[in-house]
Amino acid sequence: MNQLFLGLVTIISLLMISCKKDPPVYMDGATIKQYIHLSHTRNDFNPYLNETVESIDYSSFNMLWLGGDLTFHTSIDHPTMEHVNNVFDVQSTNTLWALGNHDYDNIDLVEAYTNRPPYYAFFKNGISFIILDTQDSLSHIIGDQQEFVFNVLDTIQESKHLILLHHKLIWIYGNELLEPQISTISNGGTGNCFYCTNPNNFNSEIYPKLVEIQQKGVKVMCIGGDIGNNVKEFEHITSDGIVFLASGISGTDSNNKALIFEHDITNHIIDWRFVRISEL
Repeated sequence: MNQLFLGLVTIISLLMISCKKDPPVYMDGATIKQYIHLSHTRNDFNPYLNETVESIDYSSFNMLWLGGDLTFHTSIDHPTMEHVNNVFDVQSTNTLWALGNHDYDNIDLVEAYTNRPPYYAFFKNGISFIILDTQDSLSHIIGDQQEFVFNVLDTIQESKHLILLHHKLIWIYGNELLEPQISTISNGGTGNCFYCTNPNNFNSEIYPKLVEIQQKGVKVMCIGGDIGNNVKEFEHITSDGIVFLASGISGTDSNNKALIFEHDITNHIIDWRFVRISEL
């Protein structure tokens, strides 16, 4: 059973179980929803996360989007995964987690807790989500994962937004404006190592498909998580109107930030702002 088949099965399964285990919902039944994106929440001591991150009331948000590197070695053992699950409820379909290099010790253990493969798709509130595995093939979206992504893109019909959630800033490489800024934005410099900002095929092969989706009236956003050491927030809108965002934290820095989204479902508008995690 290949990864593509598993991914397609996951889409169907997630749609079937989406109402079975949801955390408390903020403004339940309202047409305004709030989502939070966090990443690089790790410190250097398993199983713990940043203390402020552990104290946030996540029930105040409709969904939690995680950009990876949750702990120093997130999937190294059950106690660490239990702790992460207690904080983030990674078993919930309202928690979407894009794996980072610090989460990658034991993918089987991650799947045991999330009941989802390393890359998958999800639909909620008029948003189609594609959660990418940017650790696979050193950030190249190729093989079964590329086929899966293209299949999802080709079948989008009812969505008003498409959100790609990922760890590595795959859109920064190959972008003439952004690539020179890699060393001042991304946690990992350019290179072929597991934690590096790797050369990849996003701009050459994935981005053109996203432009096609955008031109059909579906607003496209790509949200990365491999920042925090150099900057806490990043925002860029391409000439095609596609939004690149990233948020991340580092240690006990007082400027650590999360991305907060407000979604007006009726009018199909998603706004965002960067907020210090100490204010949440």
